Amino acid sequence: MPPPTSDRRSEILEHSKALLRTRGFNAFSHRDLATLVGVKSSSVHYYFPSKEDIGLALMAAYRQEILSLLASLEHRPVPERLEQFASVFASAASSGDQWCVAGMLASDYATLGEDLQAELRRFFDAVEAWLATQAQLIRPGLSAPAALQLGKASMALLEGSLLLARCQQEPQRVSHAAKALKALMGVGPFSG
Repeated sequence: MPPPTSDRRSEILEHSKALLRTRGFNAFSHRDLATLVGVKSSSVHYYFPSKEDIGLALMAAYRQEILSLLASLEHRPVPERLEQFASVFASAASSGDQWCVAGMLASDYATLGEDLQAELRRFFDAVEAWLATQAQLIRPGLSAPAALQLGKASMALLEGSLLLARCQQEPQRVSHAAKALKALMGVGPFSG
């Protein structure tokens, strides 16, 4: 028996997220989602008239998930915050052929609509600003521009490690990147 209609939107989003994380945004359609959910394609269009609407909903949910995680870490020491944040990437790497929602959308950036591109940039800006704040907590004399560059480099390190972990089938690349991140931020030496 199919789930109640009120759950249909959530079910479509869950399948969309799974397909995005394994295939990419451009590699699935409303028809693919309809097949997975067990409805007609028009039913998927009812909840999400365009593919862009699906992407915006996925990014809104992912942003909420990550920003909630970051907010929940504020009572912990900075090294633990960084470790918990990096664990999001490690979890994706260890779960098989998956990538984070924002990273996967970034790989399809040129084909996204302007609203989704803007939402993706806002997400990365927020996370990089959080990383910059962590850098300034570790290094109080660090200027805001230098801290932001460190935040951007840290995000690139984690996203890049996840991409290469997937490509090379070496999930441990992410844990090595997490260690490098802590060393880059100044909370410990890099050890392999």
